[in-house]
Amino acid sequence: MRNASYSRADRIKSLVHKEVASLLHEMNDPRSAFVTITYVEVTKDLDIAKIYYSVLKPEMKLDAQSMFKSAKGFIRSQLAKKLFLRKAVEVRFIYDEFLEQSQKVINLLDKIKDEEGK
Repeated sequence: MRNASYSRADRIKSLVHKEVASLLHEMNDPRSAFVTITYVEVTKDLDIAKIYYSVLKPEMKLDAQSMFKSAKGFIRSQLAKKLFLRKAVEVRFIYDEFLEQSQKVINLLDKIKDEEGK
C-alpha cells in the first residue's frame, strides 16, 4: 500500500532535483561544476518548480546566476522530456543562503568562544 501523504508533487519534486543535478553534471559550462542543488519545491498544480542551489564559494554566486539564466530554457525543456508532464514546469532558480548564514553563525560562535577564553 502506498503512503497517502507522499503526493505526486512530492514525487515530481524528487525527480526534478535528481534531473537538474544530473543536467548540471552533463553541461559543458564550467560554471556548473561548483553548483549544488540543495532543495526543490514544486507547487501542487505542478506549474512551478523552485530550485534552490548553493555554490562552493560565495563569490561564485553571480556566475551561477548567469549560468542558470542562460540555461533556463534548456533545463525546462529537458525536464519536460524526462518527466513526461503534460506541460513544461516553470523553473525558478533561487540561491540558497543557508550555508553562508551557517558559516556566519559558526564564525560568531568561534569569536565568542575566543573572547571567553581570554
